Amino acid sequence: MIQHTPFNQHTPFNQHTPKIVNYNLRLAVDLLTALRQNGFTTFVDLIVKAGLVETFSAKRPFVVLAPTNEAFAAIDPAVLAALLKDIYLLRDILRYHLVLFRQPCSLVSSIFVELTINTALGEVVRFNVYRNKGPSFATEDIATANGVPLLRAIPTGKSIIYPIEKVLNPQDVSPNNTVINFLRSNKDFSIFLSVFQVLGLAENNFKARPKTTFVPTNAAFKALPPGVLDSIFAEPDKLIVLLNTHIASGTFYAAGLVDGPLTVLAGIQVDINVTPYGITVGNADIIEPDITVFEGVVHVISSVIQAQETCLNRPY
Repeated sequence: MIQHTPFNQHTPFNQHTPKIVNYNLRLAVDLLTALRQNGFTTFVDLIVKAGLVETFSAKRPFVVLAPTNEAFAAIDPAVLAALLKDIYLLRDILRYHLVLFRQPCSLVSSIFVELTINTALGEVVRFNVYRNKGPSFATEDIATANGVPLLRAIPTGKSIIYPIEKVLNPQDVSPNNTVINFLRSNKDFSIFLSVFQVLGLAENNFKARPKTTFVPTNAAFKALPPGVLDSIFAEPDKLIVLLNTHIASGTFYAAGLVDGPLTVLAGIQVDINVTPYGITVGNADIIEPDITVFEGVVHVISSVIQAQETCLNRPY
């Protein structure tokens, strides 16, 4: 069964609501001290336990994606216990939250839409910036790391700490974590996977280009009127239109989906409706949002998005 993920009310990452500790940017600041003074005590304790004090104390600019104490508390107890027993895995998780910059880092608000950058682990993390009024540094925007909102910026010497409400997984943006492998890992998506297979795309995925993929469940396909699904699979052109109706160019996490039309690869626009209760795409509810994959993001949806055929009848 699919676990439904609740939608959180996103806070613009540059909104300094909680009280924070200010530091003179010209001084070298102890990063671990700054983290502890700002309340990230579990994060710091784990850094010490993993023997990474020296790594986090290096005299160079960092962006620290700092999970809150609540983020660690939300991890399944069995998973957390296993993590604490495996010192090497613990180190990997912690180093993934330390992003490397070769110069004094600017705010993430300087990123134009999307950026992937190496962490101290060697795996990349994906930053996205969603702006209300275009690519202006002056506008209020929401930034995410692998889809998790950055709540605010805490300047710390030449580094910046961004609190996050979820512990990130280094495997999320791994080249092996493709859309196809995600579909293969869950039998509830076997019909959508078969669309790729029939079109000969299952082994030649769209790895290099960021995409947002809306994935209907098997139940969504089975809810179509009798004969509709068979007729679609019988005609490759219809199958291509169906696939392209469920894919949009660019990485749109839930934080980046706003009310209004979204153009999909079929050459049409589907309506996005954002409410306090969730998000709909055309006629479909997003029932599991923000699944990070190598090519972008997956949102699981409750219905097959309905669309008319267009002249864009080639696969993405």
